Amino acid sequence: MNTDRPSRKENQETDNRLPTGEWNGFYIERARSGRGWMSMYLQFENGRINGEGTDYVGPWVATGSYDTDTGLCSWTKQYLGLHQVVYSGKASSDGIRGDWQINISSGPFHIWPMGMTNTGELYLKNEYELPQGEGSLMDSIEEALQPALSL
Repeated sequence: MNTDRPSRKENQETDNRLPTGEWNGFYIERARSGRGWMSMYLQFENGRINGEGTDYVGPWVATGSYDTDTGLCSWTKQYLGLHQVVYSGKASSDGIRGDWQINISSGPFHIWPMGMTNTGELYLKNEYELPQGEGSLMDSIEEALQPALSL
């Protein structure tokens, strides 16, 4: 038995914006009215995101990465036996907000840890409100990644 290997618990992320566990959320599709609600289990460890979940399309698994310094998170959601969707967002005290993209279609999303106490209003609002500020979230992500992209 290898006793040098740290236990799974020791590797879990300690940043309170990214707790390992059950998450809820939604995404918006222009071609579909209403929200695409999803429930998932996400694991955040050593800069890696792994998870699984389900929504109206079906079950899926997710793999990706995060950076606690910038709050940037990105992952690929792979529907079992179907297509992939790429998610890019930013973690904050109310979960992760950002944009999803598949082929030429895209839209906003917002997910949050289950049990978060201030999420009741998210279920009641008719319109999703995008974060305000200069530039889009995708512009911020591309700008943060630019040095790596130019190598």
